[in-house]
Amino acid sequence: MSPVQRRRIGTVVLTVLYPVFALLVHRIPNPVVPGAVVALNMVFPVLAGFFFGPCSGALAGGLGAGLAALVQGSLFDGLAVLPHALMGGLAGRLGSRGSEMKASLSLLLGHVLNLLFFVRLGLLPGAVAVRPDTGLGLLTECLVEMMAVVLLGMALRKSLFCDERW
Repeated sequence: MSPVQRRRIGTVVLTVLYPVFALLVHRIPNPVVPGAVVALNMVFPVLAGFFFGPCSGALAGGLGAGLAALVQGSLFDGLAVLPHALMGGLAGRLGSRGSEMKASLSLLLGHVLNLLFFVRLGLLPGAVAVRPDTGLGLLTECLVEMMAVVLLGMALRKSLFCDERW
């Protein structure tokens, strides 16, 4: 299989996995923030960016969040289209030299932008956003997701990582 075919198929698979996992993560509660979930589906745009490049990551993040919004009818997923596209693109830039850890740092951007969008549009009260337990919950969620990116990145690097990035 050529690198271009591998990149295209990999981007499509990681894009589709985003809404599939969006349906499943509602069963994984955030241990610190009541009513929140650990959004493991956010790792797929980061992995797409890491393996295939910034455009693949942005595409997987934007389309994946859009598909999740259509499937679930969730305003939160709809508002995540831009933050997750930016997160996937940043992962492609940060992971260009093959560092899973650097690519996983883009999850911080995704969570901060989500929080800002949700507060700004009134879906999350500002008082909740500045509480210490909210910050701790987001940090916990980021660390879990970062570990998933690093472990999956290391496990799949030989078969998926493309030197020619898109």
